Amino acid sequence: MSIIFDPTKMLQKVAPKAKIKRMVSGNFSVKRTILSTIGSKNFPIDKKSIGKVARKTLLGYQKRVAKAVVEGSFERAAGDAAEKAIISNPKQLIQRVQNEVIFQVHNAIKDKYAGRKARWLPSDADEPRPEHQANYGKTYIIGEGIDGVEPGDEPGCKCGVEILTDETQLDLS
Repeated sequence: MSIIFDPTKMLQKVAPKAKIKRMVSGNFSVKRTILSTIGSKNFPIDKKSIGKVARKTLLGYQKRVAKAVVEGSFERAAGDAAEKAIISNPKQLIQRVQNEVIFQVHNAIKDKYAGRKARWLPSDADEPRPEHQANYGKTYIIGEGIDGVEPGDEPGCKCGVEILTDETQLDLS
């Protein structure tokens, strides 16, 4: 028996793209009501940290809009166009918030299952890291990793983990 943690499946439930997209208000601030809906009982997530990541990303968006205004000879239309494009497709915000969620869950797994054996599962990323691909299927000790690295340690990592235990449900509460 084992517990399989698949970051992509978890994100579909806990922090789907559509929900994160709704976090952006028209003035590039974080809608707290949407932030409060991220997470679940099985995946304890620090919403304060996620809010911090979202606010930092939105600040970057504000700077991009300001730059568009400056580059457009101070025409507000340039800023409006940039703002509309970002709000309709906040790709960077979605990626960063989802990366933070995955990072937090992987850290919770390391805390709860430290010392147990696990198997490194493949990532579904478009361009997986070659050094991670070399670890697919390898067994390691949670908390030690392979050469000190575990799935989820690095930003953007979408590798999964199979916790080799008699349990069948991941419970991080």
